[in-house]
Amino acid sequence: MEIIKNLGNYEFFGLPITKVLVFAGIIFVILFLAKFLSLIVFRFLRSKAEKTSTELDNNILEAIETPIIWLFYVFGTYIALLFLGLKDTDIPLKTFTTCATETLIAVFSTWLVLRLIDVFDIYLESILMREKSKRKKEILLLHFFPLMKRALKFAVVLIALIVIIQNWGYSVTSLVAGFGITGLAVGFAAKESIANVFGSVFIVADHVYKPGDWIMVDRTLNNVNVEGIVEDISLRSTKIRAFDNTLITIPNSEMANATVKNVSAHKKRRIYEFIDITYDTPAEKVELAVEICRKIVREHPEMEEYQQIHFNQFGAHSLKIMLYIFTKTTDWGEYLRIRQEIFLNILREFNKHGIEFAFPTQTLYLNPLESEKQVFGQSV
Repeated sequence: MEIIKNLGNYEFFGLPITKVLVFAGIIFVILFLAKFLSLIVFRFLRSKAEKTSTELDNNILEAIETPIIWLFYVFGTYIALLFLGLKDTDIPLKTFTTCATETLIAVFSTWLVLRLIDVFDIYLESILMREKSKRKKEILLLHFFPLMKRALKFAVVLIALIVIIQNWGYSVTSLVAGFGITGLAVGFAAKESIANVFGSVFIVADHVYKPGDWIMVDRTLNNVNVEGIVEDISLRSTKIRAFDNTLITIPNSEMANATVKNVSAHKKRRIYEFIDITYDTPAEKVELAVEICRKIVREHPEMEEYQQIHFNQFGAHSLKIMLYIFTKTTDWGEYLRIRQEIFLNILREFNKHGIEFAFPTQTLYLNPLESEKQVFGQSV
């Protein structure tokens, strides 16, 4: 008992040993309660959430668990530090501890809100996707989700920064006034950024394209038109993955004014080719060649019923049969496979029936009299 009474006379780095022991005890209790919160409370809540018909509550619990535990650590540590009786003497420990705690609370609260934004974004997007499949048409709000999500996250982070700056003793109003003085200059400097934001709104509102679409942009980039797959549409730019695997970034202000061909928006893909056969092919075999092409296309299960296949031209070195047909698929790889199958079948049937393909030829006619004069002149 005497030792316990004399504990108050001992110090640890200038602090009474009793306060240090209380601090250590509170930290131990905080760690215990945090484990209890994680292993008991959240596990119980997850077991209840798994019995519901929606995934929203599961996703919410998963999103908030870690930030809430860290907030618990921050609050508990701050309470423990208060028991140490920190004071602002030569070093403003109490003020610094308060500011640091408020900063950490702002950081972890912002993290919590950002994770909840992601959860509700996925949930609302899934609802709109189901609604889209029911209506079988595009929903405008669905295209604005990525932009709205970025704007909301930016606003949350901005508010958190303002709170942190205010906590550390800086006047936000004076900063805002300073921004007001330079606002005009910033406005001129940011006019392109503003134009890009409006451009992104127009792109999404008009359903010009969306991530995953194959587009062709009729604009000059080093004298080359841009073609590729849309990877991302941000508030500032559109990112296109070209077929040589390079990433092309184009400001949305330019994309909004460009002529964009959305290849992925095709409901079907066209095969437009000419088959050249030799000029010495009899008319009956030309008719047979046309019928062979029509039969092959008609019997292919992945071709549209519409087809225009005709003997179309007398070419410079061949008789031309026109193929103007459409595949049911719009996928590029599938389209190439079907195209190959059609052409290989035509090649096999033409070879079977003795129909010859033409190739560029030239016929040279010599005047017999001129030839004799040349020979006679040489012999003399």
